[in-house]
Amino acid sequence: MKLLVFGATGGTGRELVNQALNQGHSVTAFVRDPAGIEDIQHPSLKVVRGNVLDPVAVERAVAGHDAVFVTIGAGPARTTLREEGTRNIVEVMQGAGVQRLICQSSLGVGDSRANPRTATPMTPS
Repeated sequence: MKLLVFGATGGTGRELVNQALNQGHSVTAFVRDPAGIEDIQHPSLKVVRGNVLDPVAVERAVAGHDAVFVTIGAGPARTTLREEGTRNIVEVMQGAGVQRLICQSSLGVGDSRANPRTATPMTPS
């Protein structure tokens, strides 16, 4: 399978990339900074530099993939990065006809447990 991983330089993303490669998948790692993944070398790994907030960059990355994984992190600061980035990804996937999405989130865990923000449901087209 051709897999695309957003957030591939974080702990979960890196583990996902390694496991997918070890299982024989072709993996595209979408990252802000390629230096965060340069220690992973594999003939089936393609690294794409981009910003998840840029729909054009997301569209270029999604094309031709069978499944998309989202492991976007934003650190401890309050931000809409995950929300806006995931929205971009889902909208692009719908347009491209990519139907497999796995999204990992820690919303509601730890410090965010007492104040989870409600999200607008995203419905398939």
